[in-house]
Amino acid sequence: RLLQVIAAEGARAWTTQRLEAQRPLMQALLAENGIGATELPAALAQSLAALRSTLEDARGRWLLDPGHAQARSELAVSGWIEGRLVTGIIDRSFVDPEGTLWIVDYKAGRHEGGELEAFLDRERERYRGQLERYAQLLAPHHRGPIRLGLFFPQHAGWREWAAQARRETG
Repeated sequence: RLLQVIAAEGARAWTTQRLEAQRPLMQALLAENGIGATELPAALAQSLAALRSTLEDARGRWLLDPGHAQARSELAVSGWIEGRLVTGIIDRSFVDPEGTLWIVDYKAGRHEGGELEAFLDRERERYRGQLERYAQLLAPHHRGPIRLGLFFPQHAGWREWAAQARRETG
């Protein structure tokens, strides 16, 4: 939720002090989402670290830039693909200056240990279908290229790829 607010206001408006001032709100959001009292301090620290990492990362700031054309956060999408109703929430989408539609999903997962690049590659494969379906739903509304991305705030990790050939929805 805070990434959505930051995207609306721009990363420049979010200093470390302002982020720290959000502790009570973040704690309430975590509790509301089922984080128990014993896990809450660690979850709060992890969440704050992920947000700080995102704000310090050039790609994170780029993703959250409110100046992008057609920028949306938490965009609800639905439609028919191959005779099935598909629904979802796109974490972030926008059109860059070259006319490319970006569909980005934030992944809160944390990878411990080595082989971070291998972990990010596995996650790309794990979520490829989900993002490809989002691209299919938005493709009829966009004439230019579509790129898909996964952003991992815990690691400032990133994976991107071109959406596969468009298939008709309906």
